[in-house]
Amino acid sequence: MRLLTPVLLVLAIANAGAQIVPQFLRPSCQRLLYCNSKLLHYVQMARVFPDSKTFVDLSLKYNEDIIFESFNRLLKETQNNPTKAQLTEFVNLNFNSTDELEEWTPKDFKKNPEFLNSITDGEFKQFAKDIHNLWPSLGRKIKSSVYQQPELSSLIPLPYGFMIPGGKFRELYYWDSYWIIRGLLVSGMHDTVKGIIGNLIYMQKQFGHVPNGGRYYYQERSQPPLLAAMMALYVEFSDDIDFMKKNLHVIEDELEYWLDTHSVAFTKNGTEYTLLRYFSPSEGPRPEAYYEDFSEAEDFDSDDRRDQFYVDIKSAAESGWDFSTRWFINQEGPSKGNLSAIHVTDIVPVDLNAIFTNALLNLEEFYKKLENPRKGAHWGYLAKQWMSSMQEVLWHEEDGIWYDYDLLNERHRNYFYLSNIAPLSMSAVHPDFVSAKAHRILEYLNNTQTLDLPGGIPTSLFFSGEQWDYPNAWPPLMSMTVSALEVLNTPEADQIAFQVSQNWIRSAYIGYVKNNRIYKKYHVQVAGKSGLGGDFVPQRGYGWSNGVILEMLYKYGSTLKASDVMGAAPLHPEFLVPAPEEISVYYKK
Repeated sequence: MRLLTPVLLVLAIANAGAQIVPQFLRPSCQRLLYCNSKLLHYVQMARVFPDSKTFVDLSLKYNEDIIFESFNRLLKETQNNPTKAQLTEFVNLNFNSTDELEEWTPKDFKKNPEFLNSITDGEFKQFAKDIHNLWPSLGRKIKSSVYQQPELSSLIPLPYGFMIPGGKFRELYYWDSYWIIRGLLVSGMHDTVKGIIGNLIYMQKQFGHVPNGGRYYYQERSQPPLLAAMMALYVEFSDDIDFMKKNLHVIEDELEYWLDTHSVAFTKNGTEYTLLRYFSPSEGPRPEAYYEDFSEAEDFDSDDRRDQFYVDIKSAAESGWDFSTRWFINQEGPSKGNLSAIHVTDIVPVDLNAIFTNALLNLEEFYKKLENPRKGAHWGYLAKQWMSSMQEVLWHEEDGIWYDYDLLNERHRNYFYLSNIAPLSMSAVHPDFVSAKAHRILEYLNNTQTLDLPGGIPTSLFFSGEQWDYPNAWPPLMSMTVSALEVLNTPEADQIAFQVSQNWIRSAYIGYVKNNRIYKKYHVQVAGKSGLGGDFVPQRGYGWSNGVILEMLYKYGSTLKASDVMGAAPLHPEFLVPAPEEISVYYKK
């Protein structure tokens, strides 16, 4: 088996107070203080702040060289052993905690959007209005001070306003924006969506790819390449062909980046294939989770294993699934693993390749709209190749579903994850194949016993303690599941899609009415309850949750009911399904 990796840049860091980059890895970002410095290490490991992200979100009072020089003096004075109190004082003297973002209400925001008229249930109509009216609370623009002295900030100075997820996540994020955009378009906020896409295009031009988020410390990892899908949605709602035409080369550049840096060539059953994997080969821990990553890696017995662990951790963050048993490879199976068994770069993921195929198909369609089918044919041909490889490598005929592929052990990872149905939700399967296999796919999903839980569909059936596992239902995956069921285009699948939507919307509604909160993720066993894991503080609105709620209310608003039919009481918020141990660890035929 042969893995194709990009030519990696080798840099030595000359700045005072900085560490040396291992020769086979890239530096994490251009801003060394935030990404690869002794100062970062000392502050994070001393736990000056309980959350590692707090430090790297601070702005500098002085330029980087002056701060490095001051820190070197502190190390000399303390014989390289400063106390937590001394480090705290140093941070207070050299960094600012003032917010570099200002609240922003988009000009195209209106309190009573047209889509509300399509919702027949009174409670859900008010719910939709309330969620729509949360958009201004998430709107942000970067303050002028960042543009004036960008070298003093970890923020990337983006040109347009955007929507933040919420909580401690106070910057633009790549794949979050896709589901946020779906909701904004329902809300009729086309100009806001155009600006968000414009910010992603700006970063693609600046860095050669779209980073994970709008901070420099996210620079060397991306997230699923959804820029083409965002543009397709925007054009569908706005018919703004000129904007698409102007930026088509940027979308092409992004796909070339993924082909150049994330392709992996391997052999299966004597045939060589090329598909994509998540791959972020930069040095050291994630700056925003430095303490956690460094502590986890301390148990490894070699520098090479630690370096690989850091690459896999950041590659998982690139996937958006940080973290899940989906990325654990060990002899006993994912249910027995933990983060020490993470092997993201050794897995060919279903969802990434489906999203990439969708992007290729969108490019073909864009060129058709521009009456340039010859150029579109190039991308269409590549899309057919990718579809064929996905079918031959990832499709499991016996189980009737797509699975991630384990490059280390050269086999399918035949476990239930909601990413298994991504080829359907991203329209990355030929319609004839869908028609032929629809009954098999629906049989697989029904056998997982996950489709009628009150709080949504779990990400997996492993109760691991990782947040992208059972018992959590994530809004993006709920959206993808409903879309996938609709693509199956059978009466049974359509009915299940509606019921899944109704259960999840009811759960979100119960949590909102009971606690005045919208959650980042939901608990599948208890309607209205927040999911487990992570460090998110519940708030009145959360970016992608708002977006998916509005999407589903828009899609099914004429039939969704907040209460059961025939005057029955609303779904009770404390309704429970069987405990995790009563559910099969994973589905196998």
